[in-house]
Amino acid sequence: MTAAGEPVRPRPLPEVSVRSGDPDEARDVGTRVFHSHRVTVLGDASRFAMTLDAASLGPLTVGWLSYDTEVRIESAHDGHYQVNVPTAGTLTVTSAGRNAVAGPGAAVVHVPDRAAVFSGWATPAPVLALRIAQPALEHELEQLLDRPLRHPVDLDLGMDVSTGRGAQWLALVRSLATDLADENALVRQPMVAAPFTHSVMCGLLLTALHEHRDELAAPAPAAGPSVVRQARDYIEANADRPVTVAEIARACGVGVRGLQHGFQRAMDTSPTEYLRHVRLRCAHRDLLLADPATTTVEAVAQRWGFPHRGRFAARYRQRYGVPPAETLRQRP
Repeated sequence: MTAAGEPVRPRPLPEVSVRSGDPDEARDVGTRVFHSHRVTVLGDASRFAMTLDAASLGPLTVGWLSYDTEVRIESAHDGHYQVNVPTAGTLTVTSAGRNAVAGPGAAVVHVPDRAAVFSGWATPAPVLALRIAQPALEHELEQLLDRPLRHPVDLDLGMDVSTGRGAQWLALVRSLATDLADENALVRQPMVAAPFTHSVMCGLLLTALHEHRDELAAPAPAAGPSVVRQARDYIEANADRPVTVAEIARACGVGVRGLQHGFQRAMDTSPTEYLRHVRLRCAHRDLLLADPATTTVEAVAQRWGFPHRGRFAARYRQRYGVPPAETLRQRP
């Protein structure tokens, strides 16, 4: 909240940025961006206004939703999972006979095609809302389990995002909402977008409560040395593409967790870290060969999927002993 008592609005997102005092228009916009629903004003109707900023990245839609007075929303989440996290105040939710209260450290998770009723915004403040296409999330789970699902995954209504994995996952989603406010953000580039969306979906499946959590936590048989070598060759050949661990595992005919355990056993690293190692080597080569008059460190970092220049520079210096800018200046 600001000193004047107005809710702080996050930076507008470029695809949808709407503020409306008309309940019908607010419902129509919310339906178009997230899901079909009905809004009932519980607070002062004269103060009613809805603010929504949203953007999409592949199967993900992320946004900030707020109302200036308390409302009740009746919704159906057709074909999508959705996670809502208030930045202040609470949301009280009922769905399929289950109840949950969401706040800044607690999220509510909606599953496809299950009606829900929730009320909130007695304290007008943005809710961070994430929608995930059902086929994408369930495909991600199948990759992790290395088998097909027999039925849609039923995520628990409540999810702790105050500590541990939950807090880490929330930070990832917040960074997505922040980065997408820039139409030229690196996260919109395919080299960064594919692994980022994979991380968001995989992180949710490893954090939320559901019937497959114990199976995901159980050790998987490690891929053998020959499979690890095959995966290394695949990474070397495709490092210039937006590959994910799931794609690498699929190309080698193994499951994601088996591949991860195989890399850990054989190389004391992960497939993701090995891919980053290969890309760092490629960036080093490009910096050695580039003309500093026409090339920048940032351009090379972007080319090889490093979204944060500071982290790229730190990794580069740790590996090669000098800042990347110094390598660029030392063109032979």
